[in-house]
Amino acid sequence: MVFKKYEIDIVALDTNSDELVFVEVKTRKSTNYGNPSQSVSKRKLRSLKKGAQFFLRYTGLQNFYRFDIIAITPGRVEHFENITWP
Repeated sequence: MVFKKYEIDIVALDTNSDELVFVEVKTRKSTNYGNPSQSVSKRKLRSLKKGAQFFLRYTGLQNFYRFDIIAITPGRVEHFENITWP
């Protein structure tokens, strides 16, 4: 999903908390260069936030929201909830 120049990989609803979840998916063929989640920079997080703001304005939704990462490497899928970088 693209809003203006901001890409959002997945938008989901966490029915346990009624939160919208904006998910960045990162895939790597190996962990030679670290976990894929480590490639989500402050800049990418700012871009996700802007994309989320456009999405919320476009849809008129007023749910609380959070940002998650799904990191995929061969044989492994990890889910990092409510990510923020200092």
